[in-house]
Amino acid sequence: MTTPKSATIPLRVGLVAGALVITGCWSIDGDLGVFTEGDTATGGDGTSTSESAGTSVGSDPGTGTAAPTSTDGGDENGESGEIVCPEGHPKLAPLWTAEFELDPEEGYLQDSFAVLSDGRIAVAAGSWSTFPEGSGVLWVGGDGSAQDWAFSPEDRPGYGPLGVRRAPDDSLVALGFTVEGEAHPMRLTRVPGDGSAVTVVDADLGQMAWPEDFELVGDSAVVIGRGYEEDEPFVMWVAQVDLDSGVLEWEVSPPSVNPVLGLEIATGPNGEIVAAHGTAGGAAEFKLWRLGDDGSVLWTADLLDPPAKTQELLDVVITPDEQVVALVQHYYPAKITLHAVGLAEGEVRWETQVAVEDESGSPGFGGALVDPDALLLPVARGPETFYSGDAADPITASLVRLSFTGEVLDDTPLPLTGLTAGYRTLKPARGKCGDLLLLHAQGGAELNRLWSFAP
Repeated sequence: MTTPKSATIPLRVGLVAGALVITGCWSIDGDLGVFTEGDTATGGDGTSTSESAGTSVGSDPGTGTAAPTSTDGGDENGESGEIVCPEGHPKLAPLWTAEFELDPEEGYLQDSFAVLSDGRIAVAAGSWSTFPEGSGVLWVGGDGSAQDWAFSPEDRPGYGPLGVRRAPDDSLVALGFTVEGEAHPMRLTRVPGDGSAVTVVDADLGQMAWPEDFELVGDSAVVIGRGYEEDEPFVMWVAQVDLDSGVLEWEVSPPSVNPVLGLEIATGPNGEIVAAHGTAGGAAEFKLWRLGDDGSVLWTADLLDPPAKTQELLDVVITPDEQVVALVQHYYPAKITLHAVGLAEGEVRWETQVAVEDESGSPGFGGALVDPDALLLPVARGPETFYSGDAADPITASLVRLSFTGEVLDDTPLPLTGLTAGYRTLKPARGKCGDLLLLHAQGGAELNRLWSFAP
């Protein structure tokens, strides 16, 4: 095991004379393993010994060029280094914290990210260097070091991204849309993982006007959203498009009630597709639809339990034992519930309450992570009654681990280093070394954080 290392590297993003300049703050704390020559190290006084701090890295985000393919710095001969996975840490011990302080007039991050097979992390990003805005990613090394940006070309912007997903070929796909008069054009931005040029295609999503969520199925993207306002009552649509051409492959409109919020889509390892809608307020609905590969509805599960008050479906996942689990955020008072049905037939399996508002705070979440043997749910708590649109509060966090039968196995506190106040919608993923990654990318550039915790 190596000695603990820490580093501080400027990281503010802006466009100066056509170059992407990184000049702000990146901090890493913890034992990251082995660093090769060329990596940032620290002197005995904690100051950075990196010679590249505050210099220009990469190219104009509007040029369509991709990020470097190495997971960390190279040596003096330009050869890529290697980060060895850390060993000897207690479970969920903090490994590092990456803080991304961006110029809000130039770009922004979305609360969506993916991890490539070589360990690089891609955070969904938008660029204001064009209008409509460009779509792409911020590349982050597997050790938390910010590397470079990759955006759609200036002459073909990808529009504001909903998020990014990792494709089977290790590329990243972002779905973006914009509003131009009465039209709502949509585009798919493809960011290759091998460093080749970013490509953009128009996406024909049929009668959908407001996309809300998407996932990848083989060489296609399946998207859920709703139609135009003049189609009141609103109509929910699910559409599948080809990734390479953007051509519509099918669309379907399962009967739904007021599908404005709480629209989610999930895909399984064998191409299974589950669409979901869950909101309660003026009009309440909580339904799951299993769709075939042609968009046909195979089953419908109605999970509404009246009297429903204020609640919103925030995530749907498919587990290795072929269950569909829907995760619901309740408000006033705040609580989190999980509801499971069978993937094959849609029959109800179980439901459980994970967290409820009490003296420890008001709970919220942003998404779940499916491990081979359990569901992981980062839960954040703040002092005020929670609603998804609330301003940032001082928060604490823990990782709730659940069995595939809904039993809470453990609830472990997680220190959110460097974040004194934030939103409760933390997004989880697994790093290449099996470390738990948590992303907080909401509420302004000063709140962008990425944490790594030991497996």
